[in-house]
Amino acid sequence: MRRVKMILVGGAMTVLAIAAMPSLLSAQDPAAVLKERQETMKQLGGNMKAINDFVEAGTGSAEDVATRAASIREIAGKIPTLFPEGTSMDDGIGKTGAKPAIWSDWAGFQASATKMGEEAGKLAEVAAAGDRDAIGAQFGALGKDGCGGCHQTFRQKLD
Repeated sequence: MRRVKMILVGGAMTVLAIAAMPSLLSAQDPAAVLKERQETMKQLGGNMKAINDFVEAGTGSAEDVATRAASIREIAGKIPTLFPEGTSMDDGIGKTGAKPAIWSDWAGFQASATKMGEEAGKLAEVAAAGDRDAIGAQFGALGKDGCGGCHQTFRQKLD
């Protein structure tokens, strides 16, 4: 009985910590948050480039694509935590294309990140089968519906 109570209390504390995460991030130094966000997006871009190289030129392997797609899926799950309030392009924190629409349509922003994760997960599954044409088609869906779904609405293109 005591063990069950400890498990329940531990679970409740975990849920509270996760719920408090956005407010904790907003309490961080905005410049540090921006730097972490930029580094994460560069990692995501590197994964996308490597997959594109496979699709366009056959560089790497389908297994590499699956690994990189799984990484993209993981990053997609973290994206909302990288955008605490006070880190938009209008907040004067540095070079960022994060439009204020992120916070005025937070549910839409979260849905876009979720969609990217779903599309990346599908790409990982398709890549496991090794069919380069199918990989190319799903990579296109990831770019259009995953990355593009967010960039079109929530990101200002930077010079």
